[in-house]
Amino acid sequence: MLSLRTNSLAASCAAWIYHFARRMWVTDISPADNSVSFDLSSAVGYQLVVRLSPWQSDVPFSWVSEAEGEQLATGTFLEPPGISWEVLMDTHGDALTLGMPDALLKVINAAPFLGIELAQVVGRLDAALDMAVSSPLLLILLVEKGAQERWSADTFAALLRHRQSTLCAAAGLPTTRSSAKLLRRCQLGPMIRRELFPLKRALNNPDNSEFLRHQPCIHARHLIFLANYEGERWPGLLTLIDDALTQGPHHHASAWLKAMLVDTQRMLAAGPEALYSVCSTATLQALHNRLVDSFNARTTADNAQSSAAKLQQHHGSYPTAPLPNTTLITAITSWQDLLLEGERMQHCVGSYSGAIARGEVAIYHMQQPEAVTIAILPQGQHWELSQARGVHNAIPTSEAQHLIQVWLAKQP
Repeated sequence: MLSLRTNSLAASCAAWIYHFARRMWVTDISPADNSVSFDLSSAVGYQLVVRLSPWQSDVPFSWVSEAEGEQLATGTFLEPPGISWEVLMDTHGDALTLGMPDALLKVINAAPFLGIELAQVVGRLDAALDMAVSSPLLLILLVEKGAQERWSADTFAALLRHRQSTLCAAAGLPTTRSSAKLLRRCQLGPMIRRELFPLKRALNNPDNSEFLRHQPCIHARHLIFLANYEGERWPGLLTLIDDALTQGPHHHASAWLKAMLVDTQRMLAAGPEALYSVCSTATLQALHNRLVDSFNARTTADNAQSSAAKLQQHHGSYPTAPLPNTTLITAITSWQDLLLEGERMQHCVGSYSGAIARGEVAIYHMQQPEAVTIAILPQGQHWELSQARGVHNAIPTSEAQHLIQVWLAKQP
């Protein structure tokens, strides 16, 4: 006979099952209690069934797992069965969510990694449904915190009786009315779990709070970007973020935008005022290109050798390359080579002299399969890729990017 197992063990097992679930499980709806049954036997090699209660039940999204007729574990509040929300929706989504309020569905669609927990909380607590309407981002942060600390339904219910400014503290945010107001104004879009940490970090930064409270439209993607960006802030920055994130994959677009902003501000020796009219990737790229051309033109007019001598005097000798050369990738080893790299590649690597001198970055050049400037940065005992750019900051081909990763993987 199977022994009784804990919820955590069952959840871990079910999380592993998830990778096989789409193709291998059988689902059914029980006419007796309207629960949805997921037969996972084919995936695990023994009889295993998870029964999930739909929204229109006494305890929405509670579940029980059974193996060979014996109960293994149950979950009712902030206790997911380890099966992702997406998989549940792919199989019996209509049966499970029938009658679910649109406000809750919108919140879950923004944070599907907390789908079960959100459904369990809102299904039990009317005040949580009110928060799904008034401050959905705060609800997500509270549910995530409650799941971590295993809050009971009574604990969560007692907490929701407080003002939203007090609830901010429970979610790990400043206990202020301005924080609560900012959360209420913040619009949601699809997120992944690991984005909650930078999002909270951004909300804990008083500079962000001061900047955002004057902005008419705030989105979660703005917070996530600002968490990793310490540069100049101006009203058009939020529009610029929106424009950049429509150009390609979220991660790549964010990395590109941050690098372009940092590079542009480094070259704006007279001050950041030129940024204040920038509100699109096109205008940012144009400004960046003008600054690059001006920087490289000054270097050429000044004579690269003379400019390199000034860098030598200011920073000292060019640092020793941290990684050995290969037939494809070679290190930049002098201030003059650095300036010439920027000139021939028509980008601003020549302005990285300060960071190079401080050991914060090292520069290499790839000749084949295409010309690429590679910037690497130290991470503990190893070096990792910071940026790789072709002529005019073009994104390298997938072949070039693969070869760069292979090169870094072989470092001593």
